[in-house]
Amino acid sequence: MKNKFLVLLLALVMVLGAVACSNKKTNENTNTNNTANTEEDVAAQEDTADKVVDENYYNVYTKNYESSIVPLEESYYIYGDVDSAEKYYKDHDYPGNKEYLQEVKDALIDSKAKIQDFIDNMEKEGTSDNDKVNKLNKEMIDDGKKLIEDIDKRLKKLDDISDKDLEKSDAEFRRLVGDHIVLEKEGDHEFRIILRKLDKELNIERKSPEK
Repeated sequence: MKNKFLVLLLALVMVLGAVACSNKKTNENTNTNNTANTEEDVAAQEDTADKVVDENYYNVYTKNYESSIVPLEESYYIYGDVDSAEKYYKDHDYPGNKEYLQEVKDALIDSKAKIQDFIDNMEKEGTSDNDKVNKLNKEMIDDGKKLIEDIDKRLKKLDDISDKDLEKSDAEFRRLVGDHIVLEKEGDHEFRIILRKLDKELNIERKSPEK
């Protein structure tokens, strides 16, 4: 999938982190030739076993993460400030103010839809027999709903950009878009943090993408 550079999509910073992931789960020992395990090996295996708290929830979570969150991670690089955009466009063609604005809107709309799908599915299917996982799942869903509300606010602010604004220079316009994305009352989101906590509980490791 072609990577897009979009600047100051602060709503997504809470979500995006790692593309590649390796899911580590306890495997049954199939070696019947009996090479004796050391005490450390046994302890490590027991520790890993403790972390796989709920097979059913694990399957639901990873399935929905792969279908909703990973596509966002593969589509957008988030640099988080306007200065990064200036550096980027020194070496890349700028699509024009109108097209740039539409790319930002499309990214937010796409992100909103995928986050909505993720929390809807986790609210419907993500029940665990582990109290801590259930608590984190609920916190993630509640924070995801607030995150979506903030994305809507950003989209509404971007709609206020006028045809006259489109006549600004490239740099001025990118800064204007950045100013419109910043909310006066920014939600104190922990969506990404909660996802990482769930990863830890489910013994999932995610590797940072190469940029």
